[in-house]
Amino acid sequence: MIYRVQLLNGTFRPSASRYRLKQAEEVVRFGPKLLLLYLLSLVIFGISAYLGIGSESISKEVAGLNASEFESKRLLVFAGKLLSGILFPSIFLFMSSLLFWIFTDIEYRRIVIVQMFVFVVALFEKAVAIPFLVLMDLDQDSNPFSFGVISQHYISNDFFIHFFGAITIFQLVIICLQYYYLRYLADTNRFLILLAIGLFYIVSWFAQAFLSYIKVSVFF
Repeated sequence: MIYRVQLLNGTFRPSASRYRLKQAEEVVRFGPKLLLLYLLSLVIFGISAYLGIGSESISKEVAGLNASEFESKRLLVFAGKLLSGILFPSIFLFMSSLLFWIFTDIEYRRIVIVQMFVFVVALFEKAVAIPFLVLMDLDQDSNPFSFGVISQHYISNDFFIHFFGAITIFQLVIICLQYYYLRYLADTNRFLILLAIGLFYIVSWFAQAFLSYIKVSVFF
């Protein structure tokens, strides 16, 4: 069976796609769809940088910067965002797949394809968040789709506010979709699959919280 990578079908019709993916003997359209995801990531991160999302630390320094210094810092933030537009899909698609491959018996490329499906949701999340963050002048901790809003009412520790701000409703959807695919594709114990997925996201949430806490979040 030849399996054609179709991102939207894989994302919104997982029951049909997971069967064809498991039975596939050959995969086509993998490279072009992978390139498309990278391009979309660059566009979304570029728009985010252009609109000033993630440049809160610079905004606080405006009074103490001359025009040249301010533009240099803005350019640095923009370059950092574009770099993030490359790093984000690379980590999400390949490093996470490597972890899942270690914990399961699924072929690595099939895991990457599953990650491509859920990455569509991740990109949609970032695109949808842009107008909220810009029009309402919010940071990630106050993202209406994250648990950072609730945590600010009960927690005073900045690090843990950043941690819960990194957890969003969309990511919970992604986790469920990943588990749905991987459990079907693998003969591995389901608890190992849950462990792998949980480990990846807990580490990523702590990493994001740490970067936000030390004020490096403008690049990520």
